[in-house]
Amino acid sequence: MRARGWLLVGIATAAALLLLGRAVTTLVVEHAWFTAMGVPSLWWERATDSVLLQGGAWLAGSLFAFANLFAVRRTIRAVAVPSRVANIELTSMIPGRRLLAITITLSCLVGLALAAPLTDWTQVAMARHGIPFGEIEGFLDRDLGFYVYSLPLEETLYVWALVSVIAVGTIVIVLYTLTRSLRLEGRRVYASSHVRRHLSALGAIVLLLLAWSYRLDSFDLLRYGSGPDGLFLRVDHMVTLRVDVLMTFLCSIAALILLRAGWMSQLRLAFVTFSIVLAGALGLRHVVPALVARGDWLGEPAKRDLDYLATRTLFSRRAFNVDGIRTNTPDSLPPLATRLRNDELPRAVGLWDASSLQAHANGDGRVVVPTFASWTATIGGALGALIVRQPGTAPEPWSLTIVDVTQPVLRDSAVSPRVPSDDDAPVAFAVAPGLQGHAMLMDPSGNLLGTSLRTLSLRISHAWAARDPSLLDGTPPGEDAPVFVSQRDVRKRLALLAPVFAQGQTIEPLLHDGTLYWTVQLYSASNSYPLSQHWQLAEEVRSYFRLAATALIDATTGRVQLVAIEQPDPVARTWMARVPTLFVRVGDLPASLVNRLPPATDGAMAQLRTFARYGSRLEGAVPRHLADSTFAGDGPSGHLVRADTALLVAWSAPLLDAGDQLGGVITAVGGRFRRTYWDSTTVPRPRWSALTEQLRATLDSTRALVPDGSRREPRMRPDRPQVLMSEGGPVVVQTLQSNRTDGSSVVSRVAVFDEGKIGVGGTLAEAEARVGSPRSASRPAAGMDGVMREPRDAAVGRLYDAMRQALRSGSWTKFGAAFDSLGSVLGKPPQ
Repeated sequence: MRARGWLLVGIATAAALLLLGRAVTTLVVEHAWFTAMGVPSLWWERATDSVLLQGGAWLAGSLFAFANLFAVRRTIRAVAVPSRVANIELTSMIPGRRLLAITITLSCLVGLALAAPLTDWTQVAMARHGIPFGEIEGFLDRDLGFYVYSLPLEETLYVWALVSVIAVGTIVIVLYTLTRSLRLEGRRVYASSHVRRHLSALGAIVLLLLAWSYRLDSFDLLRYGSGPDGLFLRVDHMVTLRVDVLMTFLCSIAALILLRAGWMSQLRLAFVTFSIVLAGALGLRHVVPALVARGDWLGEPAKRDLDYLATRTLFSRRAFNVDGIRTNTPDSLPPLATRLRNDELPRAVGLWDASSLQAHANGDGRVVVPTFASWTATIGGALGALIVRQPGTAPEPWSLTIVDVTQPVLRDSAVSPRVPSDDDAPVAFAVAPGLQGHAMLMDPSGNLLGTSLRTLSLRISHAWAARDPSLLDGTPPGEDAPVFVSQRDVRKRLALLAPVFAQGQTIEPLLHDGTLYWTVQLYSASNSYPLSQHWQLAEEVRSYFRLAATALIDATTGRVQLVAIEQPDPVARTWMARVPTLFVRVGDLPASLVNRLPPATDGAMAQLRTFARYGSRLEGAVPRHLADSTFAGDGPSGHLVRADTALLVAWSAPLLDAGDQLGGVITAVGGRFRRTYWDSTTVPRPRWSALTEQLRATLDSTRALVPDGSRREPRMRPDRPQVLMSEGGPVVVQTLQSNRTDGSSVVSRVAVFDEGKIGVGGTLAEAEARVGSPRSASRPAAGMDGVMREPRDAAVGRLYDAMRQALRSGSWTKFGAAFDSLGSVLGKPPQ
């Protein structure tokens, strides 16, 4: 072998070693990370399923490619390689053993390329360990767990097999063309006997894949029927399903006939076989069901599909847990008063939506950075919001702010659990939304979940996998070693620890005893659940969507806890059995922490939509619909409800009946319940469109009464109406908001519909007084129950220092915020 050849071999060997080293170090680093998180069994589960999926696909793909390439190799007698020595031209022949080695190598590479896209190991895990649902769908007599666990894996394998046959078939045709075994002579295609037999075998495999596709199509019919919104109809049941079964057998028999006809060079028989399959695919599968559906052979068109609509109703209610909606009555268990008491309304309703909170956190808008907000409860029962502002640059600290959202002026109130001074280090979080890469963090408390790189092997493996040579620096003896922390983004960390669950759209901060948690709702979700309605939920189309757990991620230590619901579904129970150390029960956590868990917004929306369309098991299919503005913008605003002595965060949405009248209110509650409640209205039942127009007109008529400083702003916008239930019935609240020149927000007017009357005022309490309602409330004390208990003198001193610092820096916005907060502490809130 020449020097150039040895150089190429050396380069290829070095590249292979580098790739192998990177793969090995990645496995070592991942194992260390899962071990640090306390779930090494999850790493082994992931490795086992990946080997079964990708390893099995690589082996099957390599064998299939080798069988085809070896068949092509048999048509090649010898391969001549021209070479030149000085001025002499020579021709050398490649030995047969080397050709065989090249064939094996190419087959392995083709198999590797085909197996590389198969990365979803959770499909194998769920197919292996999925707990059956214990319910049969009744048409194909399969357990519902088959559709959620096994069917996605089978569809993935089918697509892989189809791509493999197409890719290898294309390679075979190209090679036969290059060897002149397959060529065009005039207007005829010439193929040797060996080529005809080989292509006939590939054609038989294609027909077997077609038979497999008809088998899968029969299951897909239960997911997407031919009716509106994919409704499974009688024609699908009586005709199309039978055609799919017939075509499965027809294609399987046709594959055997085609293989024999091609082997015996009976081209006419092969052509007739293909023609029959094509006619069956077009005629039986598409034309016949369409013709039968047009007539009355299956019954009267207006009535024949009523049973199938009832089936969809039942399956949709189960898929989206409509039966989990509690009807709120005095006898409801657990005892939860979603109907607010008369004296709680002014302190329980938030006047600010998510967009206003974002604008508040971002100041005057010159530097816009990601912000995260969640509703919480204050001392005295007033609703507050915790706002976490991500820094614009690395040295800046994270900003934590607590505001009272029941007041017209959106200002800082008892602002932060920690106000960094010039001598303090920036607030550093181990895990937060959007954090990328890795970091070496000090761990003085010993609670940070990460890998201590004390050994040389760990430093080498982590430096190689992270491509960071600085990790090779060792720690001197006797000094505290920093901890290597990776997977710092909240969603990526959750995707590694709970990959079978769908994550909610929002990440909400939660502050408890000085510790910041990130909360994300986790759902058991599937798009292959049969006979159910499909909704767009959590950025994907789902036919099955149920709350499984609430993820609590400690921002400082990176610890992840999954707070499971009381009655998890089979998907959640399957994962709980695989990684039980990740899950905690509600009773194992402090009650003050559990009560702050946010409502499951995405799951409640799924319940609400399904309940509005299909009703409930107790009420039947009562026609209802959502108001147009229910989920417009940034989602529903929060308010408080009381369970025993605890205050829980909730949000409500109206449901309208067929006459556009307010039929009731759906309330999604957080805390230890994390349930959805239904309150039906009796009288009065106002027409929603007329009510909202009247509220808007009332607010427009009072624009001349807005406080000074707001009238000069170019725009004033009415907020979305929010509905909640009180002891006297439904209450509708709408605000008129404006912006000041310093970037702060102001609620100019508040309109309230209560007990059939409309009142307008500067605050909700004032608007209720105009209505004549007995509701009244005093201004709650500053501070956060369970979050921050600061003595009044300490708060006054801290706010005075903040005002002095604002004067030194010339920031009148910060000075005004601290001044308003000082007034709140002194019992003289800004008006």
